[in-house]
Amino acid sequence: MLSVLLVIQIAAVALYGWPGFMVGGGIKRPSVQKSDSFTLREGQIAVSTDSGVTVDFGPYNAMDGETVSVKSLSADSDSIEGCTRTAYDISAGERTEFDGLLTITLPYVESETDPADEEGSVLAEYFNPETGEWELAVYTVNTDDNTVTISTDHLSEYCTVTLRDAGSPYALLSKFSSKRLDDETAMAILREYERAGQHGEVGDSLLREFYGQLLNIPSLGDAEAGLVHDVLGWLADVFELAEQGVGNKQMASVWEKSGYMLLGLSALSLGDTMIDAYKGNESAETVAAEAYKLSYNVGVAVLDYKKVTTGMVQLSMLGVIALDYSLNKFMVAADQTYKDALFNVVIAYNEEIHPWTEAEWYARIMGLYKNRGDDPEKFNAALRGIMENYSSRYFYDDPEEQLVATNEAGLHAYTTGLLPETDAAREYCIEQYMARLGERLQPVLSDVAQRVRYDSLNAYGKNAAELRQALNAPLEFEIVEEISEGEKSKYAGCTIDICRPDAFVDENWTAVLDKDGRATIDATILGYMQAGIPTQLRLWNKGDDMFEDDPLLTQTFKVTEKTTVIPLGNTGITPKWFEGSWKSVDYDTIIRLGVPDDKTLEYTAFVNGASLTTRTAMTFDPQTASITTEYAPGAITLLAATYYGYVEDGKDYIRTGPYLGEQIPGKYSENEHVYVRVD
Repeated sequence: MLSVLLVIQIAAVALYGWPGFMVGGGIKRPSVQKSDSFTLREGQIAVSTDSGVTVDFGPYNAMDGETVSVKSLSADSDSIEGCTRTAYDISAGERTEFDGLLTITLPYVESETDPADEEGSVLAEYFNPETGEWELAVYTVNTDDNTVTISTDHLSEYCTVTLRDAGSPYALLSKFSSKRLDDETAMAILREYERAGQHGEVGDSLLREFYGQLLNIPSLGDAEAGLVHDVLGWLADVFELAEQGVGNKQMASVWEKSGYMLLGLSALSLGDTMIDAYKGNESAETVAAEAYKLSYNVGVAVLDYKKVTTGMVQLSMLGVIALDYSLNKFMVAADQTYKDALFNVVIAYNEEIHPWTEAEWYARIMGLYKNRGDDPEKFNAALRGIMENYSSRYFYDDPEEQLVATNEAGLHAYTTGLLPETDAAREYCIEQYMARLGERLQPVLSDVAQRVRYDSLNAYGKNAAELRQALNAPLEFEIVEEISEGEKSKYAGCTIDICRPDAFVDENWTAVLDKDGRATIDATILGYMQAGIPTQLRLWNKGDDMFEDDPLLTQTFKVTEKTTVIPLGNTGITPKWFEGSWKSVDYDTIIRLGVPDDKTLEYTAFVNGASLTTRTAMTFDPQTASITTEYAPGAITLLAATYYGYVEDGKDYIRTGPYLGEQIPGKYSENEHVYVRVD
């Protein structure tokens, strides 16, 4: 039974969504257990500790003479239920930001992971001092060495998170985010965005898979599929409400971020395929061209790239453009034999006399990326421009420098001066040297592509973190009995629960009403989803067994705001609710009420064997679930009266009095009568 599944699900997460999500709030900061310090020698770019921590600063960060500190911090097993966080504070003097990528390798303890899915139960995070929270890093897991390798461009506290359950909510989003989509699925999702600006059938299928995991459903039978359908339907509905300016933004954010997660995953997966194609994987080449086009159309034409995640579509493209110069356009041309003597002089000038180091090239290309990263076409043009200018420098330098290059090329044996130039020869040399430069820059451009890919993954990770935060946003359910002035609560001490229609009782979603007939249940969006999107409230009388006895009251509600107020006994009572036949509980009198519209009441009674009807104006008060009529003479003279609707013991009742209108003597009812519905 689906209800049994829900009990199991809620037992794990209760009402509070992600266990231990309040990282950095009131949690005690870890203490330093051990500290290692290193001063980097000239040319040294990496350090390692005895405990297995390695920090590699790469070739582009000029680390000579820097002091690097690695502090091992105390393990934390309290922040997240069923996990251990092992952190390290890594610093390099005053430097916290770096132009080139760093790689940090951290060990983890295999016995602290889930044996059924070791890789899926190991995460890597960094501490963000601006938010005071741990956030997902860009990382890979090596289960052979029991290490995690993190890519980053800044230093902070970094940690491994080992979970004993790879299926826990905390792990699932991270696990899903590292999943590479196959080309067909990724392309289909981008096509859906190209056509409609949002995901369609293929994207919905992936979201059903993701939320099926998140809801901890072992299989998708009819009942379970219905649960996932209800969850996705609710998310879509609250998103549409938010688009109209009403409803809860955090709920809507879950749907929006879920879509961005699909889009980002598709773009990153196709980015990998495009890089595979440019590296010579023939099976990937057929996908690369269309993937490039789709990425461009979605990233530029369909979406605003400045939104948190969609920029990763363009970032993936930029990485491919960079590789394009080194691995595609110029490789064929670079295999040509360069016979022209003048070309050899240009080579000598650019590679021996006035060369740029790989670090200088990296810095210049990264400068283009930072200034033009929002437009792949401008980045492409700028990259080509800088390569063309570099290739043509010889022709614009002074004769002395040109002569030095001529001699360096070894041409002094048969010439005593500069080689003659023609426009055709100059253009040929520039074109050919750009081809050669593309080949020579292959390592640098590959590093640029890796940096761009890191930024793409980082943007995706931020979206995942925002989705996690949205899922963990609080919800509140306020159960309120409407009590008339001077009266006491009739539901005080009663037990209520919130559930899917007619589901088994789950004690995590129950409460006892206080003396005023009130109770509050705190939850999260995730907890509410894992409970199956409850829409029913049930109430049992004081002393009744909620597992054995029928509820005294059952009513429905909808959740569209952070706080959902559920008034007891009148939810679902509208003017039309009063229609029907009603029998006095004290006499044999039967009356029939008709409500042709929200402002008119038709009162029918049986007098002397005849059915007589009088029509009167009325007003409806949703707060008290009542209708108030006006005085109306006729075949049956109606005194002005107020009829209160309520449900008790599963039956519908109306009660007259006290009258809420203007009390004109002789024209309003002072008597109290109770009627029960009989039709």
